[in-house]
Amino acid sequence: MSRRRFSTKVEIKTKNSQIIYVALKPDINNSIEGHISTNLKLIGDTIFLNIDTDDLSHLRASLNSYLRLAKSATNCLDITL
Repeated sequence: MSRRRFSTKVEIKTKNSQIIYVALKPDINNSIEGHISTNLKLIGDTIFLNIDTDDLSHLRASLNSYLRLAKSATNCLDITL
């Protein structure tokens, strides 16, 4: 019996996409192998985040973490720029 897969695709479009991409990339590279598959791409001023897992709670936790990190990076940019 195959397990069910859960996935989400998120697009973040901002003038500071390069900086946010750099902030997210280390966490993508260190994600839990086997449980969660994450992919991050930067095309122009848009960040594409894809998350795939067989556990819905892992998907939700991972998505919340990446969105929170992106929001924190944006807040830091708002303060410094």
